[in-house]
Amino acid sequence: MNAHLPQAEPEFAGRVALVTGGAGSVGRIIVERLAERGATVLLNCFHSYDAAKEQARELTGRGLDVRVIRASVARPAQVERMFAEIGETYGRLDVLVNNAAAGSFVPFDEITEDLLDRTYATNVKGPLWCARYARPLLARAAGKGGAVVNVSSLGSVTTPANYLPVGVSKAALESLTRYLAAELAGDRIRVNAASCGLIDNPVGQMFPAFDDVRSNTVAATPLARLGRPEDLAEVVLFLGSERSGWVTGQTVLADGGLTLLRSAMSPTPEPAPAPEPRAAEAHVPGAGDADATDATDDPVAIVGMGLAVPGASSPEEFWRLLLEGGELFVEAPADRWDIARFHDEDRGAPDKTYQRRSGFITSFRPHERLREEGLADAGLDHTTLWLRHSLHQALEGVRREAGDRFSFCVGYTPDGSQHLEEAFVLRDALDTLAEDGDDAVEGPLGRALRRRFHRGDDPSGGYLPHRVGQDAMRGVLPSGTRLHMVDTACSSSLYAMDLGVRDLLSGRSDIAVCGGSFALAPSGSVLFAKLNGLSAGGAVRALDAGADGALFSDGAGLVVLKRLSRARADGDQVLGLLSAIGLSADGRGKAIYAPAPAGQELAVERALERGGFGADEVDWIVAHATGTPAGDEAEFTGLHARYAGTGTRPTYVTSNKSLVGHSGWAAGVVSVIHALLALRHGTIPAQYRFERLPDALAGLSDGLRVPEEPVPWPARADRPRRVAVSGFGFGGTNAHLILSEDHRATARSGAPLALPSPVDEDLVVVGWSSRLPGDPDAGAVAAWAAGEGPGPEPSFGAVYPVPPFQELRMPPPTARTTDRTQLMLVHCMQRLDERVREFCLRHRKTAGVVVGHTGATRNALLYKTRAYLDEIADAVDGAEEPAVTAKFLQRLGERATGMIAAPTEDSFPGEMPNVIAARLSNYFDLRGLSLTVDAGEASFLEALSVAGLYLGFKEIDVALVAGVNGTALPGWNDSGGRPAAEGAFLFAVTRRSLAEEAGLPVLAVMESAATGSAATERSVPA
Repeated sequence: MNAHLPQAEPEFAGRVALVTGGAGSVGRIIVERLAERGATVLLNCFHSYDAAKEQARELTGRGLDVRVIRASVARPAQVERMFAEIGETYGRLDVLVNNAAAGSFVPFDEITEDLLDRTYATNVKGPLWCARYARPLLARAAGKGGAVVNVSSLGSVTTPANYLPVGVSKAALESLTRYLAAELAGDRIRVNAASCGLIDNPVGQMFPAFDDVRSNTVAATPLARLGRPEDLAEVVLFLGSERSGWVTGQTVLADGGLTLLRSAMSPTPEPAPAPEPRAAEAHVPGAGDADATDATDDPVAIVGMGLAVPGASSPEEFWRLLLEGGELFVEAPADRWDIARFHDEDRGAPDKTYQRRSGFITSFRPHERLREEGLADAGLDHTTLWLRHSLHQALEGVRREAGDRFSFCVGYTPDGSQHLEEAFVLRDALDTLAEDGDDAVEGPLGRALRRRFHRGDDPSGGYLPHRVGQDAMRGVLPSGTRLHMVDTACSSSLYAMDLGVRDLLSGRSDIAVCGGSFALAPSGSVLFAKLNGLSAGGAVRALDAGADGALFSDGAGLVVLKRLSRARADGDQVLGLLSAIGLSADGRGKAIYAPAPAGQELAVERALERGGFGADEVDWIVAHATGTPAGDEAEFTGLHARYAGTGTRPTYVTSNKSLVGHSGWAAGVVSVIHALLALRHGTIPAQYRFERLPDALAGLSDGLRVPEEPVPWPARADRPRRVAVSGFGFGGTNAHLILSEDHRATARSGAPLALPSPVDEDLVVVGWSSRLPGDPDAGAVAAWAAGEGPGPEPSFGAVYPVPPFQELRMPPPTARTTDRTQLMLVHCMQRLDERVREFCLRHRKTAGVVVGHTGATRNALLYKTRAYLDEIADAVDGAEEPAVTAKFLQRLGERATGMIAAPTEDSFPGEMPNVIAARLSNYFDLRGLSLTVDAGEASFLEALSVAGLYLGFKEIDVALVAGVNGTALPGWNDSGGRPAAEGAFLFAVTRRSLAEEAGLPVLAVMESAATGSAATERSVPA
């Protein structure tokens, strides 16, 4: 019946309001409610500009009047310019809300002058400058005059722990409110302050041990809950409206009765109710309160860690090892393999290693969750078991919420799984036995083989790399978790961390779990021995004059990454901050396995540049340093070139491989955990087994020092402590990572991870080529892809047709030991359109190679059977009539030795999956980065996605993205019961602007993988 009555005009209709820090949690609600009640709202921000623009677009889309204006309130010149712009555009201002805030939650002893200055500049000086320059505009306000509302906090009248800088500045702001009220009253401008109790929002959640603070506050609050952003917003709107027209110079406190001290002053306080559950929320970088959670100043934090290495099943046990030492290099345990079957003192003996000792996990204590799940003794692949153990450990105490998006990034190789190795050996042996019929396979010899190689008798294929990742996280991380299995040899787990960081910064994920896993297997020791790279003495002496080689070891490790604002909001323990990661490829050098100082230096240079600080700001380097004299000398020389002579103090250099060995694809994350433990304990552990530098390095000890005793490493007042971690992979895949402590007094100015935002630009395919059996031309391949022509042959056959030296420029012995996948990609690169190839070479320093490949290479599989011939003979000894056994072993031996020659120094790099990508970088002198990814049959699509991520962040300018398979061996890499066909496809992808600048054709457009969407073809011009 009131349909014809006049409707009340919105409370702020026709008014102009400015809200500083309007992109924050409270600020967003103030902006939204002012706009909903009729105001034209000017949303001020400085750092959170992208978030502010998105917020304004959303509100404008609802028909509200919201506009963004960028200025720092701590800088008077920018404030003056902002109000001049408002005056020119609107002629007046009705409401000014001073909401922008800055500050950190720090203990009393960590407060610095710089922190106080920055906090005071934003929280006190900012409102003063805004009031001064807004005064003439507010004096022209419509109605009864303008209103200023300063947003304060409970810390102005109480003393929460770790809150002194903010609390004191807010007390000053309330005092300023009274002075401004008196000064501006003559212009009919009212000035008040709005304050609230502890708020359950991203800023409030930054309080250290927030859950405890929350519980204590709720227990002491008569209304039995924390404040909400909406509570404070309504107080602000009241003070900015004409409803408070007779109020000025006051602070209105909405704290739910906390300051009544009811709980403290009553003899029998009522028990606190259970904390309210927090609703799931999307954690958008930069969506916190003003400067406090700014996306551009919000580094990536490490909030959890877990590991298993020889002698330690947890980080705490690892720390004791680092301080106390231990003898961890032993002969292969009997339950792993019989070393006598793979060993020979003669270094020239084919298919044998000259070293019996390695680093084995022999006293593994599985996480309690593994026992509860029944998986501790379930026969999982070692790498899966240790990864899952590390995952449970790393997530302890890490807050997770429904709806969180995860990435699981794992450095991994199929060459680092004893289960996979035994799977192929068993299958190859049984295939040979099957020549005598099914009865032979099921007979005594078959049963003896399955007993000995029981780890490989897994029809599910759980030993394949992508399955290892899936099984390790199944039921622990959500089903939609992004899985990256990345192979860059010994730098793999650092590359995995880099991918996790990019997933976080691009908004793909809220939490990234990153690391690596590796298990020793006999064939790896055999192949590495042919490089003469193993320690003959049976112990690693990294960086020492007595070093004589490396020893590999079992190992797995994971760290959990979040944005710092999210970590603090969740009350997680911040173990350290990722300040920078630098990646590089060696490009052309000597042999592909020879260390290249220039490539390593390039990774260090990129890390320092991205971190935005000098080498003298890094206190310590956990070096890759494997104990090979040539490798250690190259690395130490490169580090000296970048780090020495930068200050009056030395930079310490150590390596944990003298203690726990070289954990291969997990080595980088093991060193990261080493560094995080030292940050926690304030000590740099001494270098184990160290007496003196080699003579060749003695002259470089002026700037770099290898500590012979533990070095105290206390917190500094002037800057965060920093430590670098190096990982240099076989084939020239380099990574250098820099960690900083969570130095709360300087964290916001202490070099957050310096990655740009993903670019909003098309990624385009500008060229492609292929290498297939029968060598069809591009037209035939296109017709086959369109279903209009016959497909290529499934395989190149037993012997790959190696091109002549003039075309391949590779010595024939090296070419013969190089897996066909590597040769196929070199051929594909040579087949690219000449303009595209020249474009790639012009951008060689920023050209990256990303290859999708699944499982072990053909050469790797064939070497495994050769290495196991004596083990197989021992397994079947006495199982059958001697003549039957001898016939089987003869056939198997002839087959194994006939399909591939005895390994040489070129064999190990020739078979490694990561070298598929690295070979292209090495051959064509490309220095951006190179990596291989494994996602099973989706490996090429994963390669496209990863390449798009690096292109989108401008880490590289051109990506050579490939999908390749060279393993059409019967029964291996089956797809629907049929062997996967061999072949390679290579695509050149770049950003559209670079393609247009070079005049290259756009063959297809990818949706940007930097934003998390899959790579898809949009159009293919005729």
